[in-house]
Amino acid sequence: MNGLFLLFVESVTSIALSLAVLYVLSRPLINILNRICPDEQAAAFWLSYTKVMLLIAPLLLVLTLDLFAHFSDPMDTWRLSLIVALGGY
Repeated sequence: MNGLFLLFVESVTSIALSLAVLYVLSRPLINILNRICPDEQAAAFWLSYTKVMLLIAPLLLVLTLDLFAHFSDPMDTWRLSLIVALGGY
């Protein structure tokens, strides 16, 4: 398997997992933020910040892992990227 294609698959997998987590957490998160933040603008900021971080952090972990992990089997690399992406939450 081409290394560039494997990197693409790892990135798409990480982003898809992040979007799934964001979908599940968005409604409870906005409810909590509306309770604890002093106004609606603060809650909107923290919701946006949390969404960006939940999308970027696992992706950065996967991309960093890809620099150091050198497996002969591409499935092992992809499996490890799944573990890292899920562990990034």
